[in-house]
Amino acid sequence: MDPASRATTLLTQAFGQSLAQCFPAFAFRMPGESVFYWGACRADALVALAGGGIVGGGEGFLFAPFDTAALPSFFFPVRPIPAEAIDLESLNLCADSSVTSDEPMPTCDTDYASYEQQALTLIGAMRRGELRKAVLSRTVTLRRPSLTDADLFLRLAAKYPGAFVSWVHLPGHGRWMGATPETLLDYAGRKLSTMALAGTRKAGTPGEWGEKEREEQQIVADTIVSALEHGGLTPVVRSRFTKVAAQVEHLCTPISVEGDLNNNQLNDILCALHPTPAVGGYPKEAAKVWIDRVEPHRRRYYGGYLGPVQADGMHLFVNLRCMEVDDWSVRLYVGGGLTAQSQPASEWSETEAKAQTLLSVIND
Repeated sequence: MDPASRATTLLTQAFGQSLAQCFPAFAFRMPGESVFYWGACRADALVALAGGGIVGGGEGFLFAPFDTAALPSFFFPVRPIPAEAIDLESLNLCADSSVTSDEPMPTCDTDYASYEQQALTLIGAMRRGELRKAVLSRTVTLRRPSLTDADLFLRLAAKYPGAFVSWVHLPGHGRWMGATPETLLDYAGRKLSTMALAGTRKAGTPGEWGEKEREEQQIVADTIVSALEHGGLTPVVRSRFTKVAAQVEHLCTPISVEGDLNNNQLNDILCALHPTPAVGGYPKEAAKVWIDRVEPHRRRYYGGYLGPVQADGMHLFVNLRCMEVDDWSVRLYVGGGLTAQSQPASEWSETEAKAQTLLSVIND
C-alpha cells in the first residue's frame, strides 16, 4: 500500500475508533498541503479554557467558540502527528466509558421571511447609528447522508485544497468539520500574519466590487489594524485583492507584524482580534448584543477559531464554512455581513452561495 493510501486508511479507522469509543479527537489538513494530521486524548486530559485564549508553552490543538464567555474553549494537549504514523492500538487507551455520545440536534433553521425581518432589524439599527456592521447567520439542517465523518472530511479536503480542512470530535459537545478560507492568527519565525476577509460575491463575477462590499471590508481591516496598534505593534498592510473561496470570492487584505512575541502577547492579540467584524460586527460588543437579540440559534463553535499550536507559534483559523454533525443530521452554519446599505434578498443569496461549499460535498 502506498503512503497516501495507508494514511487515508489509518485516518478513517481512527475516526471510527473515536466515535465508537467516545474519546476526543481532531484531524486537519493545512491549506495547500497534502498531509493529514491527527490527534486524540482521553476526555479527562482535555483542557477546558474559560474566556478563550491559548495555553502557554504547550503543543496541541485549540478549538474555541464564537462567544468565549458563553462556552469553553478546548485544548488538546497532544502533538498532531501525520496520519501515516497513527497507532490504532494505542488509541484504545483514550477510550472512556463514562463519556456518552451526543444527543440529536434540535432543528432551529430560519426561513426567508424570518431572515428578512432579522436583517431589517439589524439594518435599521445601523441606519440609526447604533452600529456600523453586523454579521447575520442562519442554519441549514439536513438529514444525514449515508457517508461517514471520514468520508465527508476527505471529500472536503479533495474539493478545497486551498482551505484549512478540519474535523473535531468533543463527546458531549458535538462534532464539527469544515473548510475555512480565513486565517485569524498565524505566528511562526518572528512573523505574525492575519487577514481582513470580508465582502462576498459569486466567484468569477466581472467588474469592480460594490460600495457596500468595499465598506464592509474596510471596517474589518481598520479594526484589525487598530487592535494590533493598541497592543504596541506596527502592522504592515498589503494591497487588497480578490480571494476565491469555493463558490464565492471575498475582498482580502493581508496584514502582518514582524518581531518576537511571547505567549502573553499572542494571547492578548488573539483576544483583541476575536471576533473580528468579519464574523461579529462593529463595534464588537454592540454587535454581539444585537446578534444575541436577533438570531434564533446559538452559534456555539461557528465563527470561533481552531488550529494547531506549537511551543514557538500557532496557526489559527476562523471556523467558517463549517457544519455540526451527529448520527442523524448535518447542520450548516452560514452568515453574511450587513451594513446600512444591505438588501435582505441579496444577503440571503450570499448565504445560499456560501452553503454550497458544504452542500456540494454532501450531495455529490
